[in-house]
Amino acid sequence: MHSSWTLATGLAHWSRLLFLVVVLSHGETAEAGARGLRPAPANNSVFVPAAPKRIARLHRRSSNAFGSQYFHANSAIPLDLGAGSYRNTLVSWNTVAYGLTPHLSVGGGVDLYSTFNARRVTPVWMTRMQVGGEVGNNLHLAGTAFYLRLPLLANAESPDTAAATGTGAVMAILTWGNSNDQFTLSGGWSHDGMTTARGPLLNAAGAFRIFPNVQVITEHWLLLDPDRDLMANSLGVRIIGDHLAIDLGVVHNRELAGKVFSWGMPFLAATLNF
Repeated sequence: MHSSWTLATGLAHWSRLLFLVVVLSHGETAEAGARGLRPAPANNSVFVPAAPKRIARLHRRSSNAFGSQYFHANSAIPLDLGAGSYRNTLVSWNTVAYGLTPHLSVGGGVDLYSTFNARRVTPVWMTRMQVGGEVGNNLHLAGTAFYLRLPLLANAESPDTAAATGTGAVMAILTWGNSNDQFTLSGGWSHDGMTTARGPLLNAAGAFRIFPNVQVITEHWLLLDPDRDLMANSLGVRIIGDHLAIDLGVVHNRELAGKVFSWGMPFLAATLNF
């Protein structure tokens, strides 16, 4: 979590971007009939104006190149060979993913806020690798491994000193569906660098295209621990363009509810494919 100034700045920045995307993303290619004139019925030789362009744009269905990722987790749908994506969440968190082969992709990310404050805490970063592909009709299977490096204050009375700690995990991913409508179940084990977690790490996620260019996304993480289970839930929408997607959602868990809002923390993210 970052300072309220960072959150407010990120929200203001992405709200402007969201406005531009909503207005312009549908206009990359309009239907041919909306460009000029269309003929009147056969018994009338007069030409009449075509439907307004804005109507045609709203009904145009963009392609969806973002089916490999939810808000935080990944599906088992692989990136194509040579395809990549760049994702920015609330300005500070930046990740990149790239398809090295049709079945192997790699990715990584870094948090800018912690990087600029590296004199107080170590930068937050992560790396990830995934192998998998389609094993049946609309059925995908993958294995992924990731490592997340986090700062940890070594002495609460001396905030200028910090020690780094990391968490790694290996998970199996099963996805049924396609880039537009899909459901994913994942499971595996995590390790904090010293000990293996005493319970599994589980994830369930889904994405469903409800309008031509709007997709509903839900995501749920659960770490089973004999002493205390940890759960995080996300819900929101994705506005889909041909090369750019905007995510608006809320993430909630018990600890977060006590520090931000009782209903969770809102977030905005933009994903650009290349």
